[in-house]
Amino acid sequence: MKNKQKLLFAAIFLFFSSLSYSQFTHVGVAAGYGTEIREPGFGAYGIFSVNEEIKIVPNIMYYLPHKVTTDDGTQKFSWWSISVDGDYIIVNQGMVRVYGIMGLTFMSITGEQDEVINGQPFEDKLTMQKLGLNIGAGIRFPLSEYIAPFAEVKYTLGDAADFQFQNVPVSQFSLVAGIMFRINETKPRGQQED
Repeated sequence: MKNKQKLLFAAIFLFFSSLSYSQFTHVGVAAGYGTEIREPGFGAYGIFSVNEEIKIVPNIMYYLPHKVTTDDGTQKFSWWSISVDGDYIIVNQGMVRVYGIMGLTFMSITGEQDEVINGQPFEDKLTMQKLGLNIGAGIRFPLSEYIAPFAEVKYTLGDAADFQFQNVPVSQFSLVAGIMFRINETKPRGQQED
């Protein structure tokens, strides 16, 4: 646990340190699907431009609860995540930007159990937080000066969330599509206002 806390603090430090060298240029909304939660999700994105090739992309996703019916009753899982990804633009051709993704994610998973076990009603609710590593790729289509649809596929590597009533895998593929809106122009470092 101490190593995970150190990793989280290091990621937060690097994120806020990098903000002093970047410009907040885009905000966006997205919809996605997680292969382990097996439900659609909705989220918000931002882009901090370090330079033309490197972007810092904080994002948050909330997935709709997934309900599992068992012989004894029901189990329900809710999942949300906050990520800080680094995007490196590999292809910058006309109206196409292809980029690689690597980043850290903080996940919160809540499991609820409402079952009858051995003739007795049993209810339980547990919440677990996990750290994970994101790896993936994405594509943006700047349709105009201010609007850019995008799509991403990411794989999140993480330890399983071990609930008493079910082991929930944290590693999952997520497919995301959304739209970015430019709110600020990326300026060369010499032209930035103090």
